[in-house]
Formats: sequence, structure tokens, C-alpha cells
Amino acid sequence: MALTITIPGRAIQLSDTFVRVKVNTDTVTGSLYKILLKVTPEDDTQLPGGPFVEEHDPDTNGDVWFNISGLLRRDFIPDFTITPGNLHSQRATTPYKVALDIGESYVDANNVRQENWAELSGSEYTILLLRGGLSIHRQNIYNQTDTNFYNDYIVGGKWLTELPSPLKIAPDKLAKLWYITPETTSQNLTLKAAYTLADGSTGTVSENVTVLPEVLNEFNVDPETLSLATTGNKVVEYTITLEKSGTAVTEEFRFEIDYEYYEENYQVLYMNKFSGIDPLWLHGKASNLFAGTHATGQRTDSVDDNSFSRTVVISSKKGRRKWKMNFGYKSYEEIMALRSLILSRQVWLMADGYALPVNVEDNTEELAAVGDNTHEYEIIFTEAHENRYI
Repeated sequence: MALTITIPGRAIQLSDTFVRVKVNTDTVTGSLYKILLKVTPEDDTQLPGGPFVEEHDPDTNGDVWFNISGLLRRDFIPDFTITPGNLHSQRATTPYKVALDIGESYVDANNVRQENWAELSGSEYTILLLRGGLSIHRQNIYNQTDTNFYNDYIVGGKWLTELPSPLKIAPDKLAKLWYITPETTSQNLTLKAAYTLADGSTGTVSENVTVLPEVLNEFNVDPETLSLATTGNKVVEYTITLEKSGTAVTEEFRFEIDYEYYEENYQVLYMNKFSGIDPLWLHGKASNLFAGTHATGQRTDSVDDNSFSRTVVISSKKGRRKWKMNFGYKSYEEIMALRSLILSRQVWLMADGYALPVNVEDNTEELAAVGDNTHEYEIIFTEAHENRYI
């Protein structure tokens, strides 16, 4: 058996896109020859039911292309902070890993099925996965330009967020950035915030952090956590980078602080397409709604009935809170980022200091006209519980 394996998407991939593995054989033995691929979760609780085995006939070149994305999708397990103050958290259980092995099967001259495995070991035969994906068009562009998510985002030092830079935030609201190192060993890095004050002067604050491989790193980079001045000579904008020995390992991300007074302020958090959590600040008009439903049954009247009795009986009643919210005037880029919120299946609304799970109702409204300088958008969130009691 002489089998080789190729993993085009590299070491870190998104579970909901094509996760492809190429296996080649230089020898076809016996009859009914198949190439086998085994996918073994590192943790059975993350992907129950494994290991998973697929088999296919090789083509005339001895190649088989396996698309194993359907085997790799697990439920997203929320793990993030909802209050300022903690600069850096390592979310080791958000990514999950699988090991690959390759083999062959065939029927020998004695009409007995034979099965052989290469018994591969080593990090080059593993894939670290984030629950998420890319648009079909983005995947097609990667194919056309011979690159992938790993090269673009992980090696390229991009923050794992879909929010636009610059992003306007309130001085008292959350701001988060997410990062995975492409390195295979622990990295001693510096998170640097370079800021500009209202009088035009500048400065920096920095904090040393240790980043482990194969871990999703959560950075709370709001003004409160970074201890940036929001009174007196206020910080009006700042950029965030991760550096190693003075050299940036990530792109810059810029925040602009909006100190205007808004009667209503809300924070929405949602899972983005990289398994990170993106916070959005809403400051437009909001309305509280309530959706109530009930089912009734019929009761036969009785001679013992009185004026309190009823013959149409409510057998069940339940309701869900709803909020119709206007995002307030935003830049065109910020409004376009709402598309990711609309498509996210994990959304939370901050309420009374807690994250309340909500769903985004279907919406076909126009997002923004390209020629406008400011935009607003209205969206309806529905509580992700049906309640018998409030």
C-alpha cells in the first residue's frame, strides 16, 4: 500500500464550507478496490458517534477527493464574556479537532475482503475546526486565486470578525476582537492600543498576553477594559494590534468613540461566521412588543355553573417578548455588516445585565442606499423562549 494524503485547506478550517481531502494510491490491488478515509474526533463529546469512515473508488489517476464537511458540523457552544474588565480569555473548547487516517480495501484472490490502514500520526494529519463558513462567492474566489481561509485570515493575521474598521462604539459598551495564531507553539505577544485624545495628542496602552496554539482568543477591547480616558480630555479613537517583539502579527482595527447622548442604548451580540462573537451597539428608537398565543377547548355547561363559569376554556397560553429596534444612524459599511447578524443563528440581546437569547425575524427591507452618507435600519428581535409565565 502506497497512499498519500493532501489537505488543501490547511490546518484550520470552517466546518460549514468545503473541507476537502485528497487521497492518492499508486497501486490498485485485487477487485472492488476502495480508498478509505477515517475521521476521528479528538473529543467524542464534541462530535459524538465517531470515528467516521468514508470510502470511494479512485479515478484513473488513483485519486479520490473526499468532502467531509457534512461529518464535521457540531452545535455551537457559547463561551464569551458579557461584561467589560477582562482583557484576554482563551476559548479552548470553541475550536474542535479531528485526526485523519487513510486506508484501502479490496477483495483478494480468495474472495476475502481485506482492509489496511496507514495509521497516520502527527499534527500534519489533523484539522482544527471553527463552526462557521463562507459565502459561495467567497469560496469561488478562493478557488480562483488558489488560496483559502487559513492563508487569508490565520496566516494573514486578520481578526476573526465581520465588523467594519473603523467602527463607532459607545464609551460604555462592549467591543471584542477574536484571534487564532498560525504558530504551533505558545506565543508571547503584546496587545497595543494606540489612541488619539480630543486635543489631538496621542498615546498608547499595552498589555502582554500569552497566546496558545489551537485556541480561539477573545479580547475585550472596549474603553473601560483598556482604561482609556472617557472624561475630561477624552479618547476619541484608537487602533488595536497584536505585536511580537515590536512587529505587528495582526492587522490594525480602529474604533471611534461616540460621546453623543442617545435616549435609548442597546447592545446586541451574535455569533459571526468564524465562531467569534461580534457586539453591535444600537441607539435608535425601540419598541417593546409581546406575541401571545393560546389554544382553547370546549366544556359542556352544567346546572352547577354560576357567573364565574366558562364553557370555552383556555387549554394553553404562551408568549414571547419582542423588540422592534432601530439601529440609529450608521455608516454604510456598518449597515452592510448587519447582513451577518441577520444570518446568524445565535443572537443575544443584553437585558438587565444578562445575555438574553433572541431570534431575528425575517426581513426584506432595504439595507442602505449607496449614495447616502448616513443610514438607519429597523429590525425585530423575538425572545428565543416560549413562556407560560413572565
